[in-house]
Parts: sequence; C-alpha cells; structure tokens
Amino acid sequence: MEQKYTKKDFDVLLNKIVALEELLKEYEQTTIEQSNLLIQKNKDLENSQTLMLQSAKMSAVGQLAGGVAHEINNPMGVILGFAQIMAKTIKEQDPYFLPVTSIEREAHRCKKLVADLLTFSRTGKTTMEKTNINAVIEGALTLSETLARIKNVDIIRSLENNLPEISANSNQLQQVIINLCNNAIDAMPEGGEIRISAKKSGAYVEIEVTDTGKGIPDKIKQHIFEPFFTTKEVGKGTGLGLSLVYEIVQKHNGTIEVESEPGKGTTFKIKLPIDR
Repeated sequence: MEQKYTKKDFDVLLNKIVALEELLKEYEQTTIEQSNLLIQKNKDLENSQTLMLQSAKMSAVGQLAGGVAHEINNPMGVILGFAQIMAKTIKEQDPYFLPVTSIEREAHRCKKLVADLLTFSRTGKTTMEKTNINAVIEGALTLSETLARIKNVDIIRSLENNLPEISANSNQLQQVIINLCNNAIDAMPEGGEIRISAKKSGAYVEIEVTDTGKGIPDKIKQHIFEPFFTTKEVGKGTGLGLSLVYEIVQKHNGTIEVESEPGKGTTFKIKLPIDR
C-alpha cells in the first residue's frame, strides 16, 4: 500500500532540514573560531619560546659583559683622570695637546661604553621613582631633535594628556627614546619622518616610535636585540643600542615589540605597567 505524505509532513521535513543547516553553520563557525584560536595559541607559544631564548642569551652575555665592564672601569677612570689633569696644564700650541685631548675624548667614550655594558648586564643600580612619561619623552626629544634637523628628519608628537604616572628611572627611559630615535634617523639617510606617541592601554602606558625608513628585513629583525649585533660599518656602532633598549624595558617590567616591512618603515611598540 503506497504511503501518502501530506503538506504537513513536508513542512516538518523542511523544518528539520533548515534546523540541520543551522546546526551545520554553527558547527562550521565554531570550527573556524577554534582553528583561529589554535593558530593564535601556537603563535603565542612561539613568541614565548623566542622571548625565553632571547632572555637566556642576554643573561649569559650580560654576565660576561658585566665582568669585563668592572675590570675596565677602574683603570679607565685612572686614564681619564690623568688625561684631564694633563689637558688642563698643556697649552693648545703644545705638540702634545692634540694627543692628550684625544686620549681624554676616547677615555670618555670608553667610560660611556662601560656604563652601557653595566646597564646591559643589570649590575648597575636602578633607582625607580614616580615618573611622567610625557616629560621623559619631551626631555629625550630635546636632545634628538638637533640631530634630526641636521638629517632633514621631522619628529611628530602625539602624546595623550594626563597619562597616569609609572614607576621608572627617567634617565634610562630617556636613553630608550634617544636610542630608538637615533636608529630611526640612521634608517632615513635622505630624510623622513619620526612619529612618537604615548597613550594609556589598559593597565599599561604604550609608547610607539615609528619611522618612514627603509625597514628591517626579517632575517635581521630576529637579531636586532642581540648584544653587539650591528649592520653598521666598523667603528660606526657598538651593537649595544637596541640591546640596551631591550634590557631597560625588561628592568621596568615592560615589553617591546617591533613591526617592520622593507621599504615601508619600522615601528617599535613599548608597554610599561602603570602604578597601582
């Protein structure tokens, strides 16, 4: 006997098909979301592993750098002291004037390098105090803008008003901004633009330094925070600039990230925790 289906039966079947389609869509959406979440978790894990390896490497080199710096510091102080005494007693016409002033100048440079090494090795004392980050940035830019003008580079500020204070060493944070600006200026030999911003982002103050330079290739980008790594000519850089930036930010319990694309410039993003 042939079974007959009524319109009601077809309506029920249609409703079931529609409900099944909705379930499939939900399942597809859930699958996509879970896949994206898994991809992000894998990226986060890779980033964490990279940071762990970077920290271990920096710690090992830092211990060596700290030891070398301490050994050099005392004799360099003696050399600088005697050079300064001699420079005060020798007249400019004296044939020894140029050699003595050269010794004084280079001894100052070595003392600065030793100070950088001590900062990098974390053996230098760091005094933290309540700090207005906008004042720190303005102080650093006062020093950087002279070089920027000479190199035909414009510095554009975008500093959010009434930012909360952070616990920081203002001298070290100024060094961070100066180093990043100097790097940006070096990346724009024909001139360009540096944009520096500061804003509140959740529980952090976020600082960005962006340039319109030549960018950083991927194979170099993964090494830029390593101590003594430099792409500059011999004698033009110690390779400590960005590693010092990294160490200072770490000392302040902050993070630093770099985004760059060859031919399109570079952005350094720093996050520093707000005092609670």
